[in-house]
Amino acid sequence: MTVLHLTHTDINNDSRILKEIGSLRTRGFVVDGLGVLEREPEGQALITSEYPALSLYSRKLYFLPKRVRHFFTMIELMFRMLRFARGKGYGIIHCHDTLVLPIGLVLKCFSNITLIYDAHELESDRNGIGGGDFLSWLILCTEKFCWSRIDHLIVVSDSIGRWYCEHISKKDYTVILNSPVFDRSKLSEDKQYLRNKFMIPEEKKVFVYIGILGPGRGIDLLLEAFNDPSVEDHLVFIGFGEFEIKVLEMSKKTNNIHLHPRVSHDLVVPVAASADFGICLIENVSLSSYYCLPNKLFEYLFAGLPVISSDFPEISALLKSLSCGRTSDLNVDSLIRAVNEISSSEAIYVNRDSMQEFSWIAQEQKLGVLYNKF
Repeated sequence: MTVLHLTHTDINNDSRILKEIGSLRTRGFVVDGLGVLEREPEGQALITSEYPALSLYSRKLYFLPKRVRHFFTMIELMFRMLRFARGKGYGIIHCHDTLVLPIGLVLKCFSNITLIYDAHELESDRNGIGGGDFLSWLILCTEKFCWSRIDHLIVVSDSIGRWYCEHISKKDYTVILNSPVFDRSKLSEDKQYLRNKFMIPEEKKVFVYIGILGPGRGIDLLLEAFNDPSVEDHLVFIGFGEFEIKVLEMSKKTNNIHLHPRVSHDLVVPVAASADFGICLIENVSLSSYYCLPNKLFEYLFAGLPVISSDFPEISALLKSLSCGRTSDLNVDSLIRAVNEISSSEAIYVNRDSMQEFSWIAQEQKLGVLYNKF
């Protein structure tokens, strides 16, 4: 069976989509993917890499009001993705966000295909856009309009699946966690990597943050906490984003805050394994954040790191079930207390064998079972 994965982001930069496509191909499915360039080059309409990405002309109409430009972007996106899919006989259309969901619906109306909606977040309440915002309302209306024609729903946590069932209508859903793919043999390659790179003394513990350096990730809170005189351990940031300069400047002023360049997906877990603890602070800016189970959480755990995390239901339940971390309120005093407590406590052991149900192998199996139904 041939499958088309659609998204309005660049597939080549989306680890979740890459993992799903790779898993399906190993199971014998013929899978294509089509996304959109995150940055627009000059004079090119379709950038060809492993997965093609559209360069949208309408995004460059800066003289238009934002909502009008967004409308034209939607029209162009639909027209060009439909043209790409025309006549290729896809049996399954796998939509990874709400913007491409209507395109899947149109394709379903003209052919006997299966439509899968893969909600990477709680789309109508993410990144603080909820609370009556026009875009939030539009996304929810789109989901409701397409809902009856969606054959199956994929979500990243059970809480998000239940929310959809309660606020739109009941639908079968499968939870596919954001678990990492990694080579376990690489975990023992250099357990001192971060300590050696930043010349961190043996008696100090190493905390690591991996991911986007941007709003909603607790970056300011982490900088303030590790700049406090009562915290003697070290924090290494690994990533990139709009707060990268802020982190770099702080790293020059203190001796226990460090910035490491982003690393490729296959190296995240091995590099994290050279730290002592992971930090996963998500700010409560939306229901999507509140119900999330972020990729970095599983990267830390499979690296063998106990975790300090936000006290949100899905994250807290996972850490409690594995007895491998602490939660912190989103204020400096609580975070400092959590850091010092976990640093001075007896060794917390993360049993990777008990985490097999959370591994990508387990998620891959669930995805395969779902696809075989169609």
